[in-house]
Amino acid sequence: MNNKKMIAALTAAVLCTGMFCFPASAKVDMDDLPTPISGDKNIVTFQRTRPVLEWGGADTVYNRGSRFRRHLEWSEVDGALFYRVYSKAKSEKNYSLAYETFDTSVLVEYYEDTYFKVQAVTYSASDKQYKSLMSKAVKFKATEPKKREPIMPISPYDDGVYAYEGSADDGDEIIIDPVMEEAEAVSFNSPVMPVPAPSGGAVAVTDPQKNNTEEYGHAPESGFKKAGLDPVSTFSVDVDTASYTNVRRMINDGQRVPEEAVRVEEFINYFDYDYPVPENDENVSVYTELAPCPWNDNALLMMTGVKAKNAETTPRSNFVFLIDVSGSMYSEDKLPLAVESINMLTKTLTQNDRISIVTYSGEERVVLAGGNGKMRQAVSVLTNILEADGVTNGESGMKAAYELAEKYYIEGGNNRIILMTDGDLNVGIQSEDELKEFISEKRESGVYFTVLGFGDGNIKDNKMEALADNGNGSYHYIDIPEEAQRVLVDERESTLFTQACDVKIQVEFNPAAVGSYRLIGYDNRRLNNEDFTDDSKDAGEMGAGQNVTALYEIIPAKGLTSALKYQKPVPGSAKELATVKVRYKKPGEGTSREIEAVVDSTPGEASENLLRAASAAVFGMVLADSEYKGNADLYSVMEMQSALYSRKKDKEFGEMIEKYVSLYGDIDKESDEDE
Repeated sequence: MNNKKMIAALTAAVLCTGMFCFPASAKVDMDDLPTPISGDKNIVTFQRTRPVLEWGGADTVYNRGSRFRRHLEWSEVDGALFYRVYSKAKSEKNYSLAYETFDTSVLVEYYEDTYFKVQAVTYSASDKQYKSLMSKAVKFKATEPKKREPIMPISPYDDGVYAYEGSADDGDEIIIDPVMEEAEAVSFNSPVMPVPAPSGGAVAVTDPQKNNTEEYGHAPESGFKKAGLDPVSTFSVDVDTASYTNVRRMINDGQRVPEEAVRVEEFINYFDYDYPVPENDENVSVYTELAPCPWNDNALLMMTGVKAKNAETTPRSNFVFLIDVSGSMYSEDKLPLAVESINMLTKTLTQNDRISIVTYSGEERVVLAGGNGKMRQAVSVLTNILEADGVTNGESGMKAAYELAEKYYIEGGNNRIILMTDGDLNVGIQSEDELKEFISEKRESGVYFTVLGFGDGNIKDNKMEALADNGNGSYHYIDIPEEAQRVLVDERESTLFTQACDVKIQVEFNPAAVGSYRLIGYDNRRLNNEDFTDDSKDAGEMGAGQNVTALYEIIPAKGLTSALKYQKPVPGSAKELATVKVRYKKPGEGTSREIEAVVDSTPGEASENLLRAASAAVFGMVLADSEYKGNADLYSVMEMQSALYSRKKDKEFGEMIEKYVSLYGDIDKESDEDE
């Protein structure tokens, strides 16, 4: 691996402040330097060679007006970390920075009589200084073009730029007829429809308006179980919130929410709840509550909450940012938002933390290896150079990221890869099953794997969820900068610092008090009952101070099932509805611990905790058109949630429901009446 690609940020922190550069002789604090991945003590060998600029003859085009485009190429400079391209017109006195790149060529735009210079930014190992070499100025002068016939447009939206047959000689320019082809009209009333996806167990969603190729996992909704026949329910916790924010993005865009995009438990767990803090030596606590069910007059609603312990001290972090820079990440809500998110997080880091950056498209590139957590400006410069282009070989990127995470592993620290992608993998490992197998093997390294999803129209939600679930991490969808602030800054320790591993919940219902029950959501998190005490069985992780909430819809017992031979009623047992057990491991421990709580069978008035969770759950059930939504519809959801405005998230949630009601409430109401 070329060292210039691995330590490209070394100069950024020292030489660069915005668009300006420090003198080349500026001294460097060696403590701020990351170590190359190769482990060499001497970072590079400094040689006094200059970049030589040339025309790139194959890509010459002439644009409308007097603007030209062509590839500017230069010779590689030994030890160069990255390059800066400067330009000025003949009438201008000073050069201005036009491009920053890791490569030795760039497609430049210029006007007649434009001068270019390229600066190679290097590092001298002998005298421990950053230095830069500037090329001689090269003047590009447009000449009379030769007429050639066009082959085909590059794009009808590319400002009239067309490709032409043949290559151009030095100085040879091609004239273009700047005629834009009219784009085909698209109906804005086209519905969003699910279609079979290429991978099993997933559902693809198409939207003719947006050329939508999104994919979502599909798990059948679980129904009621009889407590007398099947009294035990076991599942893994889920701290993901991606489904909620992805649906929020759709609603803000005025879209109809496809049923497959809704995971009810992620709606519930997006919100904050007031649960008791863990006591004694425990890292988690249990909270339970029972009240009438808002959407089913014949049922009760049982709430089970688990809270993880807050962090006493913030551990040192070893973060590897794994960034998808393939062509599908081009839009503003993808790579640019990912870069903004990285810069938010790096502002919270200290010099004791480590930062690495790996990008992948057709191949992986190590941009920064083991950098100091205070190198915020270097990270900002590096990430802003990134461009989206090419295919998506996520496998090579993940392998490189794990190598870096393991190389700079901090014992007792927070070692984590943060993947930023739309989930579209089209080279290497692609299917959900292959991803699960690959990432499950890697989690044994002790490195956690968090996934941040970006963008719309092409997201592969099913793949991103599979990576996070099997990589001992969590999956969040970033739709707006405020969500990045919430996930990576405001709730950083909950998102990025694990306090409880392999957390499982098991509820044993009392047949004397419970006729039947149904766990709401968690349809792809169910475990076999014997998995609860099996410490080798993987389950979800919980971050510092994080809450996990589960709701059970319960039909009370009318009498003990007479057909049962061994389950006889115990005097006074009907006072107990259920026993809730939670099993977890402390980080670094291989043996799990168990705590439990008993639920009284007498319901009370719903607390704000339960009302908040119930509102989120029933909205998800209505959007997913659950057969168990009872008498709930969009209007009743809005009414139920209207009482909850004590927190910022409550207000935003209420506004989201109101918007969706204004868009589709009457349509859904008419559909229900027709049925």
